[in-house]
Amino acid sequence: MRLSKPAWLLHAALAVIVAGGVITWLTGDRGQVVLGPGESVTAYRSVDGAEREFPFSLSLDSFRIDYYPGGEVPRDFVSVIRIDGKERVVSVNNIVSERGYRLCQMSYDGAGRTVLGVNRDPVGIAVTYTGYALFAVAGFWLLLSRWSGFRRGLRRLAAVGVIVAASGLGIEAAETIAGVPRQQADSLARKQVVYNGKVMTFNSLARDFTIKITGKSTYRELSAEQFIASWLLYPERWRSERAIRVKDSRLRDRLGVDGDRVSLDDLFSETGDYRLGAIYGNGDRKLDRGIEEVDEKVGLVMALLSGKLIASLGDDIVPLSPARVEAELIYNRLPLSAAVFMLLFLGAAAAFSSLWWRKAGRVAVVLLWSALAVQVVAYALEWYLASHIPLAGTGETMQFLLLILLPLLLLFRRSSPLLLPVGMLIAGALALVAHLIGSDPVMTPLMPVLSSPWLSIHVTLVMAAYSLFAFTVTCSLIAFFSPCRVVALMRLDRVLLYPALYLLGLGIITGAVWANVSWGRYWAWDPKETWALVTFLVYAVAVHHSVRPLRSPRAFHAYMLFAFLVVLMTYFGVNAMTSLHSYSG
Repeated sequence: MRLSKPAWLLHAALAVIVAGGVITWLTGDRGQVVLGPGESVTAYRSVDGAEREFPFSLSLDSFRIDYYPGGEVPRDFVSVIRIDGKERVVSVNNIVSERGYRLCQMSYDGAGRTVLGVNRDPVGIAVTYTGYALFAVAGFWLLLSRWSGFRRGLRRLAAVGVIVAASGLGIEAAETIAGVPRQQADSLARKQVVYNGKVMTFNSLARDFTIKITGKSTYRELSAEQFIASWLLYPERWRSERAIRVKDSRLRDRLGVDGDRVSLDDLFSETGDYRLGAIYGNGDRKLDRGIEEVDEKVGLVMALLSGKLIASLGDDIVPLSPARVEAELIYNRLPLSAAVFMLLFLGAAAAFSSLWWRKAGRVAVVLLWSALAVQVVAYALEWYLASHIPLAGTGETMQFLLLILLPLLLLFRRSSPLLLPVGMLIAGALALVAHLIGSDPVMTPLMPVLSSPWLSIHVTLVMAAYSLFAFTVTCSLIAFFSPCRVVALMRLDRVLLYPALYLLGLGIITGAVWANVSWGRYWAWDPKETWALVTFLVYAVAVHHSVRPLRSPRAFHAYMLFAFLVVLMTYFGVNAMTSLHSYSG
């Protein structure tokens, strides 16, 4: 089969990228150098153990850690160095290049010494980046070319639809619980505090603390503000209150408590020994995870009681604006994530009903539009409150996936009668998982390496690709139950695979560039990187019409099911491995 010009250029780009990797492997060198203040070196230790000379002298003036407001969580690690007497600054996401050598901030020790990574790859990086640029141009050209498989597929695709716009709690428990009066606690809601280096309202801190400890946003008719304030004012009374949720039933049995909650007193013996310490580390990994979860909660309570959990705003900390405070309170009070999955599940039920009663389909579409609107509002609020695009955690990326998947369902819902009900059911499941992840809050700032503009670019591209893959596998699932539509759904899948592969390729490339500017190497064969590449190659097979076995519609759809298992392995499975991407959680 003769290749078109953009397809030829795309394959050439991939060949250049591979060639760049081979050149890096053959000619590049990596290592590290450890420097203390005032120390000067002219060589570094290579990864093969050999000592190699720099063409310059390198010394350290100082090393410091920049913290988020509150002085507890690192925001950046900064080394002020001198190269042949000239001052330069190396920090996370800010490397220094000098005569073919690239220095990046790797780590540090407690003695004030810095550990710098050294990378020398003058040819391989240039060749690889050339391949990246060619891929970006060729992929875009391929999507626009009149004679590409993508454009031909669009012309043949008769199933594409057009989007049509649719549009007092009291404290009765105070008799049995030492609780702060509701009015007094509510007055604290707008107060600003610093927790883990992040400025937030007391309402946000109280809500996250209460959910983390009890599993709910309220406790025995006490609001979140009442709950945390009561711990502070009546610590001795609350030590015996069974408010700490324990999910693991076997751990509860070992502790000898009824119900799913324990008190601080239940976790300490009469002599003051911590009972969880004697149970932990006996070879039962599942029990150990349950203990670790409870131990985290105990740590939060102890930090609260010792005065270390919350810090007040200092003179050097910029307070939140009144609009930001109000937005935070609104976000905390509205159950937006719960509303999304409930709307989607109700819509799925209505869509399934439309298979017998056509008017129910209109209800399903209205519910789908409503779910999309709520998801947009929720994500916009999260973005505003976080001051960066929410893409650092699993729950956040799943919400972003929904922002792409839901419009796709609206756009292609007429492709098959089953697409809307099955698609809304899958989207509802994703929304439910995102909600459950959010029910175990983590209120920590971004790690230094994530404080980069490359974060939003890289994750947005990858998650957009995964969203398209999720849509194609939905179509393939439906194809097995709709034999009359198996060909039309194969055409739809083939069309969507072109932009999906292009976006995934760009996502891998931007991730490589990000890695290169963060720790001096664009590829480390990390599990996440490796499986992303495997995903790209697996789906690349599906877009080649010349692959004979995949010319059969049923074989094609079966292959798409297999391919999505690779996506699941890339997104979820590798998290169980030791990975440079473990911070993404």
